[in-house]
Amino acid sequence: MNKFTQTERAAIRKALQQRKAALLAEIRAALDESGDNQYRAILGNAPGDSSDEALASSLADLAAARMDREVREYRALEAAEQRLDSPGFGICVECGAAIPVARLLANPAAARCVKCQEIFDKTHAGQAHGSL
Repeated sequence: MNKFTQTERAAIRKALQQRKAALLAEIRAALDESGDNQYRAILGNAPGDSSDEALASSLADLAAARMDREVREYRALEAAEQRLDSPGFGICVECGAAIPVARLLANPAAARCVKCQEIFDKTHAGQAHGSL
């Protein structure tokens, strides 16, 4: 069980809320842009040009991937916020070690200590994630 002081817990809660607000703003901005307005200009320059269509398609794919990553991070932050007051918050899900406050302030949704996260990243590199 990770014992946080009230000050530490409040700082983590604030970091969670700030990151959620920032992500929500990014998601809303991406949704506003997703009406293909930014891609119509590319396609409008040379109708029927397959390289312009490919570029527009690639840009749309990148935007969708970014949105997917942001939504997954937002959901992870919400889950972390739900766990914040539970006894297991701040405990590595892999090894059971306490996750340092500094890591939780930098990444409030962290569920693993740095060592276990590095191992996880190497083990799961390149694996597909769920979609929206």
